[in-house]
Amino acid sequence: MGDQPEGTTSTGALVRRAVDGDAAAWDGLLARYSALVWAVVHSYRLPPHDAQDAAQTVWCALAERLSRLRDPERVGAWLAAAAHNECRRQLRTGRRTAPYAPETLDLTDHRSPESVHLAGEGVRAVRRALDGIGLPDRLVAMLYLDYPELGPDRIAEMAGVARAELAAIRRRAFRRLRRLLREQTEPVGRHRVPDRAAQRRDRR
Repeated sequence: MGDQPEGTTSTGALVRRAVDGDAAAWDGLLARYSALVWAVVHSYRLPPHDAQDAAQTVWCALAERLSRLRDPERVGAWLAAAAHNECRRQLRTGRRTAPYAPETLDLTDHRSPESVHLAGEGVRAVRRALDGIGLPDRLVAMLYLDYPELGPDRIAEMAGVARAELAAIRRRAFRRLRRLLREQTEPVGRHRVPDRAAQRRDRR
C-alpha cells in the first residue's frame, strides 16, 4: 500500500494513511490540493503575507481535524470551505486587501477564455459574483479562472465532482457568473424583474 504512487491513490486512502502518521501521504494531500487552497485564497486578493498566513492556517486546521473528517473523500470541499472562512475572518479583523497592479488584471496569458472575458469585468465585481454561486460550481469556476492548466481531470478531482459532470457544471457556473455580473451593472434604482428563464437554465 505504501508503495502505491501518491498520484494514483484515492483521496480517502491518503487521508487514512496521513492519520496513521504517513508523511508521504500528507505530502500527497499537499500536492493534490495546494492549488485549490491557493485558488480560494487568491480570489480574496489579500496582501501576500496575509495570503500565506491564510493558506498555512487552513493546512494546520486540516492537520488538527484530519482524524475527525466525516467524509475523507471530500477533503477538497473541506479545504475550500476552510479557506473561504479563514479569508473572511481576516477581512473581518480589519486587514485590507492589496491594491491591484494593472498587470495582474491581464489574464490573457495561460488563462482560460472565460478568465480573459471576466478580467474586464473588474476584480471586485467578479468576487461578488463568485460569492453568489454555490458549491461545487464556485470551485469549478475558480479553478478554471486561476488554474486552467490543471486540465479537466485534475479540476474535477479537486472540486470533488465526477469527470463526466464537469463540462455541464462548468457551463452552468459561468452562465450564473455572467448573469450575476449583468445584474451588478444594472442602473441603481432600476426595478429588477427576475429573469425566470435564466434561473431555470442555471438549475440545469
